[in-house]
Amino acid sequence: MIDHSTPTAATTAAAAIHRLSGIPADDIQVEIDPGIADGFRVHAADGRLHVAASGAGAAVAGYAAFARRTGVAHVSRFGTRPVDRALPADVVVDRRARLDLRVAYNLTVPGYTTPYFDWPQWEAELDLLAAGGINAAHVTLGQELVYLETFTRFGYSEEEILRWLGPPSHQPWLWLNSIHSFGEGTTRALVDKRAALARRVLRRMRELDITPILPGFSGSVPPEFGERNDGAHVVPQGLWFMDLAGPQRPDWLDSTSGAYAAVAERFYAAQRSAFGTYGMWAVDLLHEGGKTGGVDLAEAARGVQRAMTAADPGSTWVMQAWIGNPRRELLEAVDLSRVLVLDLTGDAADADGGFLGAKWALGILPNYGGRTVLYGDLATVAATPGRWTPDAGPAPAGLTNMAEGVANNPVLWDLFSDLAWADGEIHIGRWLDEWTTARYGTADEHARAAWTTLAGTAYAAWRQDGAGSTPVESQQAMAGNTVDAADPARGLVPAAVDPAGSSADAFTMPYSSTDSVIAAVPSMRANQSSMVGPRALPYPENALIPALRQLLAAADSVHTKGFEYDLVDVARQVADDVARAALRAVAEAAEAKDLGAYDRGTAAFLELIDAQETLLGTNEHFLLGRWLDDARAWGSTQDEGRYLAEEAKRLLTSWGYEDSTFLIDYANRGWAGLVGDYYRRRWSTWLTQVRKALTGEATTPVDWYRFTDDWIRSATPYPSRPHGDPRAAAAAVLAIAERLT
Repeated sequence: MIDHSTPTAATTAAAAIHRLSGIPADDIQVEIDPGIADGFRVHAADGRLHVAASGAGAAVAGYAAFARRTGVAHVSRFGTRPVDRALPADVVVDRRARLDLRVAYNLTVPGYTTPYFDWPQWEAELDLLAAGGINAAHVTLGQELVYLETFTRFGYSEEEILRWLGPPSHQPWLWLNSIHSFGEGTTRALVDKRAALARRVLRRMRELDITPILPGFSGSVPPEFGERNDGAHVVPQGLWFMDLAGPQRPDWLDSTSGAYAAVAERFYAAQRSAFGTYGMWAVDLLHEGGKTGGVDLAEAARGVQRAMTAADPGSTWVMQAWIGNPRRELLEAVDLSRVLVLDLTGDAADADGGFLGAKWALGILPNYGGRTVLYGDLATVAATPGRWTPDAGPAPAGLTNMAEGVANNPVLWDLFSDLAWADGEIHIGRWLDEWTTARYGTADEHARAAWTTLAGTAYAAWRQDGAGSTPVESQQAMAGNTVDAADPARGLVPAAVDPAGSSADAFTMPYSSTDSVIAAVPSMRANQSSMVGPRALPYPENALIPALRQLLAAADSVHTKGFEYDLVDVARQVADDVARAALRAVAEAAEAKDLGAYDRGTAAFLELIDAQETLLGTNEHFLLGRWLDDARAWGSTQDEGRYLAEEAKRLLTSWGYEDSTFLIDYANRGWAGLVGDYYRRRWSTWLTQVRKALTGEATTPVDWYRFTDDWIRSATPYPSRPHGDPRAAAAAVLAIAERLT
């Protein structure tokens, strides 16, 4: 714990505020005041910023709140704007936290967003967490060292464990007990470099009052653990997803056994030696369909908690409420005073009447796979404080944003973070006035009008009644089969035929978004790229065009980074939405066997993809090349850098290897390089095959997994720096969109 009476906390906070604000260090006065209970008081005087706060993290949050309240600056993902005018001396921002815990990160974020962050990226990320009031966060970075140090004591060579661990992009799913031995594994050099960075990240987290939640020992063990350790009871776990699909899960070591206790003791000792102990461990038993193999679940839970208690008597077990877990018998078996349940979607507490008295955090899960899509129910989030009124049932102890990837939707992140300080329901109209003014540096009427449209469309209700069928081509690709445009059972059917099996409702995660058809497995009926989510837009395909027009009208007078990001992001979404209408025109022409209309429709569809590619290339946050450069930079050799970049590409496309085809496009992105190369080539290939089918020429069945794997292994370079004019590119998207709808 940090001693807030020392200058260290004030110095740490002032340094973070300087990085975020650009205010000279001598003009930032931070006082750590023990009399302030989890909050801050901020004002300006004589041109200096004065912050009094309960701790370093609260001080940074105080600056962010003052910046937005006054409009002198803004702190936000993809839009931090430094102070660009005199600090007003007539505003005091004084707030206290309404909830004790503010937790960040789904355990998948280290795969979908941060697997290849370096220190400057982590430093900026931790500044954002502190500014958002976060005081606890999951950390898996570097933790593979703990597995390595543990299992080499139980009959395994270092090489075997390095192979079992997998590359950084996919390691989160080993911690979640879902996969193992992915790709070519990892290397000792990479493990050591990541551990060194993790120590630096953990140290800064402590300085900013953000408690690390480290992965605990759930019982996952390498293959043949029972054969190599006499008497160990190991339960095979089958396939990842409910034992129905996906890679093989790691075996589970019975946590009621002495063997589990011995491994857990070594695990926690290795973790403490390498990284320290912070009192919070994340463990999920039976995550997404795990099997007990006849082991009593209550006893298994007690075994896990005993091991944690032995390592740290004051520890807290952090578990996720997700797909039926934690089960009631588990909660009944353990000491609930040392349990924190993260209700990932905010629904489980209501459904189950709470968690038998355990502390819990109310969550949202607004993003799957790190996908780029505008999404988030702003009105519902703004009304959330009504959930902790005396007559609303069991009150949460905290909040948790459990988005699977966080490189998206800054407006939702900021609004949800503000709940920590809210006295009551947030008036969303006034909140958007303040947010847009601070983000854009001016109260521009056109920009604000755009957000009125966005709040009523893309950022409206979480759930929708509309659904659609899963195209047969998608089903076949997910099954790992080839698809032939001339085969009525699998490919294009010129007449409006719905092949058997394709009419089943799409599997939908809790309030998931509808995503891009540009990124979808090609089909005349394409309606969603990933396997989850509703396969129909919740608003008309042209509904965001007015928002894009308004942002372009503001573009002559607004020039902040946040505005440029939002302009590109909205134009990207317009292209995604209008692609549905463009594809429908192609399908109608194919059904009518009108080759002229088919060729014109195909050209228009590909033109829209090209325009989106040009648009995305104008902003640093939408570049595949940047993602790949980050991955390559971690390689100690050229070959290792190539391998890491390939697995980074794999995560976004096929996700995994041939045993993971059901996850195709789960982590799709609207990024330059992916759109203009991979997605466009995929569509061009398919549309050519469809045309052959229409003219009676011989077609070639397409194996989409092989197509993707070839692309992953290719050495095509992609720009990692933006180029071009975002305003001109957005205007080009608008012109095409208006023509096609």
